[in-house]
Amino acid sequence: MLKNKKLNPKKIIQYTPITLMAICVVAFLIFVYTHEDFTIADFIKLARDNAALTSCAVIVAFIIKGMVIFVPYAIIAITTMALLPFPAALMTVVVGTVVNISVPYIIGRLTKDDWIQKILGKFPRIRKYYEMTDNLFLLSFTLRAMNLSNEALGLLFGSAGLKYIPYMIANLIAILPSATSYVILGKDMNFLESMRSPIFWAAIAIDCIMVGVMVLYFRRKKKKQDLSAAANTDTK
Repeated sequence: MLKNKKLNPKKIIQYTPITLMAICVVAFLIFVYTHEDFTIADFIKLARDNAALTSCAVIVAFIIKGMVIFVPYAIIAITTMALLPFPAALMTVVVGTVVNISVPYIIGRLTKDDWIQKILGKFPRIRKYYEMTDNLFLLSFTLRAMNLSNEALGLLFGSAGLKYIPYMIANLIAILPSATSYVILGKDMNFLESMRSPIFWAAIAIDCIMVGVMVLYFRRKKKKQDLSAAANTDTK
């Protein structure tokens, strides 16, 4: 007699994105095979004629992105801007970004795995800053501004217990400049023309300034910690 086996949440989380990606690839290959004369222009027109369906497909892509590290956020955002009319594309990117940031955070909060040690062990750069402060809000903002893995950071701060609203605020503020540059790049799919936009370069500049300020802040903080540790050692 077969025993009832409980579903393993960890395995479900692990295999869901792979399964979804496989389904999408197979569906795309079937479509290409059955529409040999279909061009990229035709594909964009089809996407824009079915904007609601396209938006839903993009949101699914952002959900998958929230569970796998190797899908670049920039590619999804830029492609979305190319496939949809500007207002719909912008709204889809905003919603997709919130979903993408939320998925790994929720997994980190709900699963019992020790994500903190796993993430710190796999990402030395994250460990470096994590060990310098107890302010999870500031840390979340800093690491997101550095454009480190959305998935790793979501798992880390979900597991560390940072509340959702502060987590989301820190992440959206930090990701806004880079997301703006992706939106501009994808708007007309004319990269050379888009790169002449003052808004594009302003977004890049703000992103660099944010990262620079936070790196300097943590360097000063580390220096003070080292001096304090040295002083305590001398007094012993």
